[in-house]
Amino acid sequence: MSQNTENKNQITDTNDVMDSDKYTNKVKKSKSKSLGSKKGKIIASLLFMTMVGIGGGFYAGTEYGRTLPATHRKYSKSQVLATIGDVKITGKDLSKKMEPYFYSQGLKKLSDEDIETQETNTLNYITNLEVLYKAGVDSGIKVTDDEIDENYSKTMSSIESTFNLTESEYLNKFHLTKDEFKEGLKKELIATTYLQDNSNVSEDEAKNYYNNNKEDFFKIRASHILISNYDEDGKELSDKKKAENKELAEKLLKRAQNGESFDDLALEYSDDSYTSSKGGDLGYFGQGKMDDNFEEAAFSLKNNQIYSKVVETSYGYHIIKKTGEQYSDFDDEKDGLVETLTNNKQNTLLQDALEKYNAKINM
Repeated sequence: MSQNTENKNQITDTNDVMDSDKYTNKVKKSKSKSLGSKKGKIIASLLFMTMVGIGGGFYAGTEYGRTLPATHRKYSKSQVLATIGDVKITGKDLSKKMEPYFYSQGLKKLSDEDIETQETNTLNYITNLEVLYKAGVDSGIKVTDDEIDENYSKTMSSIESTFNLTESEYLNKFHLTKDEFKEGLKKELIATTYLQDNSNVSEDEAKNYYNNNKEDFFKIRASHILISNYDEDGKELSDKKKAENKELAEKLLKRAQNGESFDDLALEYSDDSYTSSKGGDLGYFGQGKMDDNFEEAAFSLKNNQIYSKVVETSYGYHIIKKTGEQYSDFDDEKDGLVETLTNNKQNTLLQDALEKYNAKINM
């Protein structure tokens, strides 16, 4: 079996937000629209939450006689929180994963919402790991004792060097045995190997998707003049001041439509300091990157056309000019496409495994 023994992963489903330039980050919604309804990455770093998860807060707390954590929650050891076929996930299982999290927060008082979010993520992790482990075993994946021992040594070394806890301190603090810890590593290795071995995406697959979905890679270039509805301290302006801003924006729109230099107007009036010196240039961006109102207006324009109305977003008032359009080259998109299609394959593997092994969460 080919396995990178440093790759110990959490099998979760989190949203992966794609970034563009500074302004795009400011006005876009926090979502990604790549490849239709793109799922977030399934594999993320496991080390922080489940292995080394006590964090700096615990180490700092040694000064307080280790009276941590400030927040804690007890769980009924026998309560069944999830089932995978005949396997039961109980409060005891959840507690073993939550304890390091509580300690990682140190003296911070967590809200009920914070705790419940972490509980949900943790229970999903346990459930996802179990079904992918079963799928891996059923597909014949095996790991050697040497691989497990290597992972164990590296994990414990990280705990000792980063958080100043010895192997025995960590195991004792969280009521773990060495065999239990290694069994968890074994499951993670099999589960992640199953995902990796069954989610490879070739360049030809990526190119085929690119050719069949060219519209996903259409981008436009636009410039804008922003009249912000926030002051320098980030405080929202009064309704009266907003009305004055709208009036100013409408005057600037007319001046631009009458032939005044858009670049000069942006330099003099735009509150977007990042783009004003560049004539308001936002560069190229695809759909799903900007505020919906901004995007609808910008994508409706022809090249070198100024939108006929002032566009309002949550950030203020915009005068928008389209300056170009293009399809991204495959070579520019290839790496991102391979990653995205790999994540989609992994998500499908996870969903299929959850269904096949009849996973149910009762929490």
